[in-house]
Amino acid sequence: QHRNYGIAILLGLRAWLPATRKMLILVITMYACGPHQPPLWPERFVLVQRKYPDDPAMGNETTITFYDWLAGANLIKITPDSNHSDVLWDLELNTRHSFYFRPARNSCQSIDFPVGILRPDWLNNATYLGRVIHNGRECFKWTKVDFIDYYAATESCEPVAWYFHSMRAAFETIYYQPGAHVPHTSWFTPPEYCSTHYGIAAQAFVTDPSAYVHHSLDRGLRK
Repeated sequence: QHRNYGIAILLGLRAWLPATRKMLILVITMYACGPHQPPLWPERFVLVQRKYPDDPAMGNETTITFYDWLAGANLIKITPDSNHSDVLWDLELNTRHSFYFRPARNSCQSIDFPVGILRPDWLNNATYLGRVIHNGRECFKWTKVDFIDYYAATESCEPVAWYFHSMRAAFETIYYQPGAHVPHTSWFTPPEYCSTHYGIAAQAFVTDPSAYVHHSLDRGLRK
């Protein structure tokens, strides 16, 4: 059932993300990497991943990332296998505000941060760990601040997977489209019901466990 859900996501994405082979080759050429050069993220991309925590009791999830450096926004939609309708939207903005909301519940929490979204070169100064085979693909493996292991395909530098040390969870890529835009620019605007929760300090605890974990990991990666 969850595999079919992942397939449905891919079919939906491909319906509104037409891409030419020429564009893909251009993007891959622009963002080449190697043993002495960590991957550089494109300014825009869409990424679909399956999350597999080390502890099965935590439950698997599907995440869709809409990264747009030029728009100053990064949106991660997190769908648990246990309830496909209870989607967590993790919206991070270069205004230094992040919003964690669940449309199905009309619930929202916001946090103020001293930094914006991840820069395309956030993997600079990562430690190279060599070439490995991951999920049948040859990858360059990198690690950073004892926080993440990052696997990039040797032939294209696209993200194959990453593993968060603190979360103890792997994120395996099932779809990646460099250069793709978010389907609706309105998704980069928090909903009206978030306004009453605006301005919580960065050090405050987030009561939604999923939001707190993603916020903690994301900010740790910026070091």
